Amino acid sequence: METQNKKVLALDQKNKGFLLMDFNAKEEVVSFVDLNTIQSCKLIPTTENNSDTIVKIEFQFHYKEGKKTDTIPFYTIENDQIGQVCLHEDHQIAKKWIKMIQDCITI
Repeated sequence: METQNKKVLALDQKNKGFLLMDFNAKEEVVSFVDLNTIQSCKLIPTTENNSDTIVKIEFQFHYKEGKKTDTIPFYTIENDQIGQVCLHEDHQIAKKWIKMIQDCITI
C-alpha cells in the first residue's frame, strides 16, 4: 500500500486485487480491479495538442475474456491543485505501480 497526493494505491498479491482511491476530485473515486480477470495492464499518458504537456495519466486494463478494456484515471490536470507539481510525482509512482501490477498478473 502507498499514499501520495491524496491518492491511495493498494495491491493484494495473494488474492490478486488492485485498489485505487483518489480524494482529489470533487467526489472521491474508488476503483477496484480483480487482477485474476486481467491479461495485461499499461499506462496511457495523454498530452495537450502539439505539446509534451501531460494532462492525464490512466491505467488501462486488458481483460482475458472478450477483448474488453477498462481505464482508471490516475492523474488529471484539472485535479492538480498546484499546477502540475503533482504530475511528476504521480507519473513516477504510476510507473512503479504498473510494474507491480504486471508482476502480480504474471504470477
